[in-house]
Amino acid sequence: MENLIWLRYTLTDKRIFHMLKNLKSLFPTAISTDNPLFATEQGLYWFKEENHFLGIPMSDISEEQLTLLTTLFETVQTNQLHLSGTAKAWHSFLFLEGTLPAITKPVRFIQLQINQKELGVEDAIQEFFHDALSFVWLDENNAIIIEEKADVSLHEDELNSISTTLENDFYIKPKFYIGKFRQEPTVLKEAFQLERQLFGKGRTLLSQERVYTFEKLFPVTLANDLPGDTLTLLEQDVSKILLEDPELLQTLEVFLEYNFNASLAAKKLYVHRNTLQYRLDKFTDRTGISLKSFQNAFTVYLACLLARK
Repeated sequence: MENLIWLRYTLTDKRIFHMLKNLKSLFPTAISTDNPLFATEQGLYWFKEENHFLGIPMSDISEEQLTLLTTLFETVQTNQLHLSGTAKAWHSFLFLEGTLPAITKPVRFIQLQINQKELGVEDAIQEFFHDALSFVWLDENNAIIIEEKADVSLHEDELNSISTTLENDFYIKPKFYIGKFRQEPTVLKEAFQLERQLFGKGRTLLSQERVYTFEKLFPVTLANDLPGDTLTLLEQDVSKILLEDPELLQTLEVFLEYNFNASLAAKKLYVHRNTLQYRLDKFTDRTGISLKSFQNAFTVYLACLLARK
């Protein structure tokens, strides 16, 4: 009864931010995530608030608590997964309390999301990763590819090519997140969850990208999470100028992308090197920021990301 009273108070107190996350203290065995995970080895009631999900074991919730929660939160109907073999073992390790499947080398997780699952697409995708340790479909749109470290591993360019091929053949839009190779069990599981959250942010912040990595997402998430005062100054002093001059914004992006190589940047922009230099000088005159130091260049790169938001 005391728990139910506390539950009513917690959920009706509008001063509490992300009320669903606060339920974790009342239901410590619940699974909290920013992505809907569909557990099959135990029954769970799933609730949703904005983009956050909480799965509460059916055995841990009373009928009265369930009634209250279903009136306050959106309930999620979970799809039942039919996993077996290594896929079931990896799913159990990552999302439940299962042990790490036997590995002899570091492994990494390549996360996949597709917008729809056309006939034959599952076999086509798995054929690209035929050497993977395991391929785990979480639902109709999300999968995890577990790869063991090898002398030759797929890189970003190759995954971009795979994504383009699948889009041309099946009219789908695959997106990948390439994780890092790791081996220690605790680190593996924790890093996977963090990479999964980062993948979700990446699809929002860089929606046009096909393949995501930590290195690609770190600057944009940093720019998105800047403290208020720092963000205000960067937007007012740099990003605003770039927004007012799209040509200058594109010039800086290409110049930074090509590692300060003026010849390559000018060729990419189809302009003379003197024209490129004129635009860079104009930026320095307007902002007082020279691009000759790494710190300055990184600041300008963040300003470019903010201007593109």
